[in-house]
Amino acid sequence: MEDNLSFRTVLECNHIDVLLDLPELDLEHESNLVLDVFPNECTFTAAPYHARIPLPQPAQPGKSFPESIDYEKNTVTFRVPLEVKAKAVDNDTPSYPYGFCHFYSGPLALETSQELKVLPNPQECSFSQRLEMKEAAEKSDFSAEHYGMDYIQFSIDQLGLDLDNFPAPSKLTADQSYRIRVIVDEKVREQESYTSIEDHRAVLLGLIDILLAAVYDQLTNSNELNEANSHINIHRISGTLAYFVEYESVEQMLRSFYRRSCTYPYYRNKDIALACVKQVLYRMSSEDRKQWIQQQLIHTYEAFKRTDCAVLNHYFIKDFIRYVELGLNEETLLQCVEKVEKLLPDIHQASLGFGEESLLQKLLQDIMGQEESDSTDSDDYESSEEDSEESDSDNESVGTDTDANPNENVLEKLMNLKLSG
Repeated sequence: MEDNLSFRTVLECNHIDVLLDLPELDLEHESNLVLDVFPNECTFTAAPYHARIPLPQPAQPGKSFPESIDYEKNTVTFRVPLEVKAKAVDNDTPSYPYGFCHFYSGPLALETSQELKVLPNPQECSFSQRLEMKEAAEKSDFSAEHYGMDYIQFSIDQLGLDLDNFPAPSKLTADQSYRIRVIVDEKVREQESYTSIEDHRAVLLGLIDILLAAVYDQLTNSNELNEANSHINIHRISGTLAYFVEYESVEQMLRSFYRRSCTYPYYRNKDIALACVKQVLYRMSSEDRKQWIQQQLIHTYEAFKRTDCAVLNHYFIKDFIRYVELGLNEETLLQCVEKVEKLLPDIHQASLGFGEESLLQKLLQDIMGQEESDSTDSDDYESSEEDSEESDSDNESVGTDTDANPNENVLEKLMNLKLSG
């Protein structure tokens, strides 16, 4: 029974747009929005709606999640990929799992957009290949000029950021608790998948990686969700989300966070990364760690859900929310926290691997040389002025003599900088 559900399909060159009008649903609180796609039709079920929707062309079977949601009109658009013709290739070509705890395989269920073209076909890459691709991209994308200028500015005014401005922990709001309950109930028949996980350590390294990215985003956005860039920050800083990687060690995960946080967000500095790690360590060591983790995952879910990164909610974030609620291994989590704390000083001092030390040294020398040149020119000009206006200088007040050069504090700080890599 369709219960007056109206829909329309639009055939594009490589996909079908399926548009549903859902006036009876509260889309702000409804998370079970998914199309089950079959070769010639798709089905949609969300009480009070159930509909079988014929497709104008054969489609790729699987599940499709919302491409966009119009909350004012209560309409949802799904993008259904057209059928992929089988390639005449060796049938022994391996297909690798991806997503939370290797739950997923095969092509991505949702056609990837610009935000996800980093790794559009994770099933074609082994875990070692994904790590290699991630590190190669980091080296290619690293901007020496951006990093260097942020380093200089941070030494002067911390880029205008308050690194101690983390909000005190609070209880989950009624809306957040409801959202978690809805997400957990979606897989109520599959709870054993989350309670019987064997390798908690690999899952927890991915979780910490995502939490670090979420905290970095909140710190640089004044602890607010920024609809313009929060989803980009979290997606790009987290190697788990950007490259579907699985970390082999705490050191590998922590080093990845430092490299990516100094390569992709607007503010790039190792001291910001340090503040984020310390915050995560502090919250993970507290008694209310579970609630705090849930809040960060909900922040990430909200950042992604109306953007091109929405697919990541379905392959990672919602599963992590279920895991924290149903199967979180706190003993292993605290072991990971202890290891992070132990490795943090060395990782913070170590090179990022981008040759940034020589870059910073040269940048400082260039700035110092320019400051000294400006100072010399200014002294010559002032000497000539004093010769022609000697009587005026005699009448200068003591207060004027002690006025500071506006560049003096900057120069002094640059001269005292200690490069730590």
